[in-house]
Amino acid sequence: MMVLIVGGGPVSLVQLQSELALKPDLVLAADRGAEYLQQLSALPRTLIGDFDSLPRETLTDMATAGVEIKAFEVTKDFSDLELALDLAVAKGATRIDILGGLGGRMDHTLANIGLLVKPMELGIETHLLDPSHDITAVKDFLEIEARPGWAVSLIPLTTKVSGVTTTGLKYKLDNAMLWIQNTRGIHNEFVTAKAEIRLTEGVLAVICFQDL
Repeated sequence: MMVLIVGGGPVSLVQLQSELALKPDLVLAADRGAEYLQQLSALPRTLIGDFDSLPRETLTDMATAGVEIKAFEVTKDFSDLELALDLAVAKGATRIDILGGLGGRMDHTLANIGLLVKPMELGIETHLLDPSHDITAVKDFLEIEARPGWAVSLIPLTTKVSGVTTTGLKYKLDNAMLWIQNTRGIHNEFVTAKAEIRLTEGVLAVICFQDL
């Protein structure tokens, strides 16, 4: 089941329109993410969060339109995006795309990249997206398609990542070790239509980005 989550960070309406055109099985909005959907005359199935950054009239409009509202206290141990991600998992997601999780506040961006580990551990492919980035997490194997003008970086999310082997990339890694305090995995280039990344221990953030 394909799930689209729209968070409250910066969102390209063009990209959101493209994601909606893929007809996801379930659309969730985390707090202010509902505003982006409203601008496209679209509705989430569920709106979740503490609504501290969502105009009251937008919340009212969503409820009137029949959107399921899941409200939480402002003082809580989870971000609105994490609540939406947990809901997507509970609903049976097999793939999750997240808009509005990158850019804006750096603490939110870093925390949201860390959130990718949660569905990854359950075997759910999850992507944090903006117009120039596609970020996912991997602990064993990942195949990625090359895009014209895009490059890729491999960033450890654990202290070390062992047994990193790549194919289809210009700077090949063969049973390599990557460390969180080093920059060896930054900025690689595709040389084939698809690339493969394998590792034996640890977790990598695989960051595909538009190479301007």
